Amino acid sequence: MSFRMSVRVEKVLEEGLYDAILDNVEDKETKNGERLMWTFRIPSEDDATVTGWSSLSPSTRAKAYQWASAIMGEIDSKLGWGPEDVIGGRCRVVLDTYVDSQGIEKNGVDKVLKPKPTQAKDEDDDVDLPAIESLDV
Repeated sequence: MSFRMSVRVEKVLEEGLYDAILDNVEDKETKNGERLMWTFRIPSEDDATVTGWSSLSPSTRAKAYQWASAIMGEIDSKLGWGPEDVIGGRCRVVLDTYVDSQGIEKNGVDKVLKPKPTQAKDEDDDVDLPAIESLDV
């Protein structure tokens, strides 16, 4: 029997701000209780993945709400939000580094910010303007 394993290189990125895409957010049981694990992909760094953790608090001051609103924009307080609203969303992440319980240096997501603003398209962009043949100076 033959098989081929893919290889994931565990690389620690420099602390700082990176454009990212949220690949997953899931409820996990941890030694500190139930938490949300957010998995982000950094396209500019060979699709490196980094994770961040938040509580399940519904407060608008909680990290989960702040991160979700950075990704999806305004959140309707009556509807709330779920994974389907944020997974695949673009954002920017602020990474820091830490040493885990096994003594291995890793990245962690410290903050999630709105994506870079794209150039707003002017309404006049679709209007055909006459070409200027020549200018007499």
